[in-house]
Amino acid sequence: MKKSLFAIVSAALISASAAFANGGMFDKWLPENTTADVVAAIKFTRMQFSNWKFEDGTSSYTWLFTYDADLKSHWAVADWRNKLNLALGYTWTDGLGKRKSSDKIFYETMGDFNASEKIKPYVGARFESQFTRGYDYSEDADGNEIKTTVSHFMAPGYVTQMAGVGYFPNDNFSTRLAFANRMTITADGSDTYLYSDDTDTRKIEKFKNEPGLESITEFKYDFSEIVTFKSRLWAFINFKGFDEIDGKWENLLALSLSPLFEFQVSYDIAYDKDLDKDSQHKNVILVGVTWRWF
Repeated sequence: MKKSLFAIVSAALISASAAFANGGMFDKWLPENTTADVVAAIKFTRMQFSNWKFEDGTSSYTWLFTYDADLKSHWAVADWRNKLNLALGYTWTDGLGKRKSSDKIFYETMGDFNASEKIKPYVGARFESQFTRGYDYSEDADGNEIKTTVSHFMAPGYVTQMAGVGYFPNDNFSTRLAFANRMTITADGSDTYLYSDDTDTRKIEKFKNEPGLESITEFKYDFSEIVTFKSRLWAFINFKGFDEIDGKWENLLALSLSPLFEFQVSYDIAYDKDLDKDSQHKNVILVGVTWRWF
């Protein structure tokens, strides 16, 4: 059933991509004062071995769905930007089972006030969470797998409000600095309160409020019509002290192989003192079917 469903979705995506290969599906519906970059994609890899004696091999498959949207509306007084990133993916390996490889919900909205051409005050808000449960895997004394829930939807959930000033020297680069309030929320009935709980108190906290400073720097460069590089550096400094820093640096290089297929290389670095004292790293190289909406 799952294989049939995947085949149907893939066929529909390919058909739609082919139909709109010369432009986004909804280009004609965009208002004149709005620009958009919206792409949906499915990536899938499969390796199957059966009595294969020539060399070692392990059967596996990986699938990943992504949806990236960036809409900007312009008026004389202000600009309004909405950014949505969704991702969900799993990997299955023979002998190990299914593991989640990607899970992301990210929505950000910002209003820039056009006080000048390059320097603009702004206000905004951001929501971050995930779709499904994340697990820590271990084994008991008999070698049986133990799955311990470490995260799921709204555990954690992050809601950030910010107000500051941005510098926009050109269309490819921008940097922002703002006073921000970052709220960490753990939903009722959660299995884990790791992200919001204060371990120095007896009470289990389901909500954590952190005022501080936030910085966002973004860069985008089109090497050609088919090669694009994007980078986003985010940092948050809690007013408790400069050692209370969270950060994430996301980098993506995309190469359009055809109207249907895209090759991507991404490298992300993240740091969150509440989760781990060391930095976290994520590197992905993949080819997938893309469906451009705008």
